[in-house]
Amino acid sequence: MSFAFGTLAQAQVRAEPFALQFGSEPVGSTSAPQSVTVKNDDQFSITISSVTAWDGRFSYSGPSLPIRLDPGQSLTGSVTFEPSAVQPYFGVLEFKRSTGETTWVFLIGTGAAAAASTPVAPTISLQPASEQITAGQTASFNVVATGTPPLTYQWSMNGTPISGATSSMFTTPAETIAANNTHFTAEVSNTAGNATSNAAVLSVTSANVAPAITTQPASETVIAGNTASFTVVASGTPLLAYQWSKNGTPISGATSSMYTTPVETTAANNAQFIVAVSNSAGDASSNAAILTVSAATFLLNSSLSSLSFGNVNVSSDSTQSVALTNAGNSSVTVSNVTVSGAGFTAAGVSTGQIITPGQSAALTATFAPAAAVSDTGSISVASNATNSPDSISLSGTGVPAPKPYVNMSWSPSNSAVIGYNAYSSEQTGGPYTEMNSAPVAATVYNDTAVQAGITYYFVVTAVNSNNVESVNSGEASVQVP
Repeated sequence: MSFAFGTLAQAQVRAEPFALQFGSEPVGSTSAPQSVTVKNDDQFSITISSVTAWDGRFSYSGPSLPIRLDPGQSLTGSVTFEPSAVQPYFGVLEFKRSTGETTWVFLIGTGAAAAASTPVAPTISLQPASEQITAGQTASFNVVATGTPPLTYQWSMNGTPISGATSSMFTTPAETIAANNTHFTAEVSNTAGNATSNAAVLSVTSANVAPAITTQPASETVIAGNTASFTVVASGTPLLAYQWSKNGTPISGATSSMYTTPVETTAANNAQFIVAVSNSAGDASSNAAILTVSAATFLLNSSLSSLSFGNVNVSSDSTQSVALTNAGNSSVTVSNVTVSGAGFTAAGVSTGQIITPGQSAALTATFAPAAAVSDTGSISVASNATNSPDSISLSGTGVPAPKPYVNMSWSPSNSAVIGYNAYSSEQTGGPYTEMNSAPVAATVYNDTAVQAGITYYFVVTAVNSNNVESVNSGEASVQVP
């Protein structure tokens, strides 16, 4: 079975097997080596720069690195397992490419007590998978088995043992069409018995297939000042070559499956683009894709022409928004946003921002007066739109912020009193500071000495005609906004 991980799935780089299972291994002993192969099924060469086992109980050995793998080539190494304690172990073998991409192989083993135990016959836990290759390539088959080690392996082709094929993985030589539909099996043995895997079938196809276009390039419509892209999808082997033409003339450098034009003008309207696909087995030409180029219209409109903030407390602020909408058929680029007037700022739209046709951008205006006066100003949005600049007038008045206070009230005492004393503290439980200079007869008191953002704690006492003061009332708290 092959396994690819992460971004290597796109590059067609396979690790076989995707997991190595070492079964139980006595503590302090080393398992028989198991083979692992990285195969390059891509059309480009790769370089394996390093191989790392994430758990030190697993050891890798193989060819010196870095090593280059051309298309169809593979790298084969081996892994051993040496447990240090009676417990399961899980690791990862990481093959790292020079580009930073990785292929992983999972490593599984269990440390067992060194005492002798009854041998367990092999059991196939992962059957070898069928493979499909092109003539001239190799194929790899892998089997995973459990049982009392050591396990021995013998691969057979169409029932005949293969000389030297005595590990858990077998890689064929470069195959021909004659090997199509060959069957491969593996027999796994130990002192307790043996087990034979299911047959994996090898399919070998012809190496040379003439190009065939499976998806034609589609016609494009763009606005003057923009580029257009054309894409073709084709099949065939070996590697395909591409050449795009415009109105019958080959385009220099346009040699991939996708071609992007330079920025176009209306002069390119109705131009025809064709791509020729070829390899050593033949060639094919696509249908013509037509480029339509329409004239550009630039227009940027604001949803409001003026913003009035009314009265705003000094040292606070008020915010309003305006929508800037591209009402044309071409992208508009903002070149500058300028704000005038004391206390006014703007955000949300920046220099260089691109607003596409039909798209809106939210421009946020804020008024934060520093003094109690009336202010006026404006926001100017400059761009490449034909109606630039767009101007929005601003107005607002700063007013003094109200002074905070705390209104206290309490129920009358049920005893004869001549008045009450009110106390405050900035921490619960006191100590408290008396706020009134003499007992007050009313059951209300306003504390005008508080400051915003602080939590205060209050208590009240009652005073009788003998000027005897009661104990504190229950504590009340309030955070001044």
